[in-house]
Amino acid sequence: MEDSKKKPIMIAVIIVCLGVAGAVTFLRSGGSEGGIDSLSDDKMTWVNCNNPQCKAEYEMSEKQYFKGIEERMNPAAMLSTPALVCEKCDEPSVYKAFKCGNPSCSAVFFANSVPNDFADRCPECKRSETEEIRKARKAGGP
Repeated sequence: MEDSKKKPIMIAVIIVCLGVAGAVTFLRSGGSEGGIDSLSDDKMTWVNCNNPQCKAEYEMSEKQYFKGIEERMNPAAMLSTPALVCEKCDEPSVYKAFKCGNPSCSAVFFANSVPNDFADRCPECKRSETEEIRKARKAGGP
């Protein structure tokens, strides 16, 4: 394709992308529906301290977790999730974690602890909830 024909197509693609980005931003930021305040205070999430001297693991409300993230978010570092302050060692070293669903294991671990595998693969017993759900669906289960 000639350069003279490529330029208007590229400009049109850029304009469409900017329009979509603007619409998504508008829809996600507007209204009282959704957002952190719509989360239940009862819904819990596991967190794990990444401080080698502490390694605390505990549950906290999902609402409290996301409010903490929102308060500590650095706009210049939008691609990384900020650490929360650990309730045990008082260091900014707490991140969201998974708890293994295997009753004989129950390890608490960070996502992607097993490289090149499911994010929720337990590094201790190798169980993955995602893998089990997919196998059940493939076999005709729920």
